[in-house]
Amino acid sequence: MKNISRQTSFKLSLHGMALVNSSHALMMNRGLSFESKDGVAGIYQEIISSKSIPLMRLDNFRRAGEKARLAMIGSMLALADAGLSTGGNAAIIGWGGEESMAENRAYFTDYAVNGRFLGRSQLFVGTLPSTPLCEAAICLNIHGPVYYFQSDGGLDAVLTEAESLLSSKSGGQALLLGAGCGELLALLLEQSGKAHDYSHSLGIDDMSGIYHSLKKEAGNCSKRG
Repeated sequence: MKNISRQTSFKLSLHGMALVNSSHALMMNRGLSFESKDGVAGIYQEIISSKSIPLMRLDNFRRAGEKARLAMIGSMLALADAGLSTGGNAAIIGWGGEESMAENRAYFTDYAVNGRFLGRSQLFVGTLPSTPLCEAAICLNIHGPVYYFQSDGGLDAVLTEAESLLSSKSGGQALLLGAGCGELLALLLEQSGKAHDYSHSLGIDDMSGIYHSLKKEAGNCSKRG
């Protein structure tokens, strides 16, 4: 039986957020969007062409798998959305129910169909659910710890982990990367002295829904302020 967390408030403040899929990318604070019919690579080219954000050189982008590309772009945009050009010592926490099932299937299909005793090494790397997170950390020069948290998309359990981690580190930031159904949600969170209510988005189980819910709440907070 799955235990549902009842915690809705966390000592975490949201500083930057981005949502990326194969056709578009969105940034919360800056209100920027990028669209392309050429997949994630096309999104990256649109970002480069726009010259609207500090460009971070993604050296491994061309050879990376789809999830790693989404993680790189999402991380870059979330940092830029928070006004940062590097993540420094931020921790990266990935979550999502898909893990790396598609990549594992491709690897073992190649192994079985082609009679490869060891399979192809370039396919093997992508079978690790932490690979997209590590690719993003390498390309964006982020030096904090990297974790993969198995979750079905519920945000409360992931926020609990992030709060616990940042509390034990006595400060710092955490970059949360949630993947599901071809989308990646990137949240840049920082330890806060007061608890913030996230109850409006905890019941949403898809990345796009969480993004729009958090963005709406952030807009309401700025109006009240």
